[in-house]
Amino acid sequence: MVVVNLYPFRQTVAKAGVTPEMARTNIDIGGPCMVRASAKNYLRVASVTDPQDYPNLVNELKDHGGTLGFDTRFKLMKKAFAHTAEYDTAIAAFFTSRTWEEVHNTYTYQA
Repeated sequence: MVVVNLYPFRQTVAKAGVTPEMARTNIDIGGPCMVRASAKNYLRVASVTDPQDYPNLVNELKDHGGTLGFDTRFKLMKKAFAHTAEYDTAIAAFFTSRTWEEVHNTYTYQA
């Protein structure tokens, strides 16, 4: 089982006055890789991305000797890929809506 909570990108960019740098530093790189790798291997691995699933998963683990059923792993796989797709879409949408000037002015350059 792989349990991943990604950096809070959407929450960060929803704040007033967020800069491209603030957004950039809240892009999770390793987390989505772990989610995708575990989801790809749903035959044997559960990829958990939603804390609201924890109680049901704990119950299933207790009821089935510490294992999750194939149907559960399949549902989690679908949810995991949707989660990373939504995460990437949020990142793309934020930066697509920024101008070059806004990004350029975020950083200090020395000649």
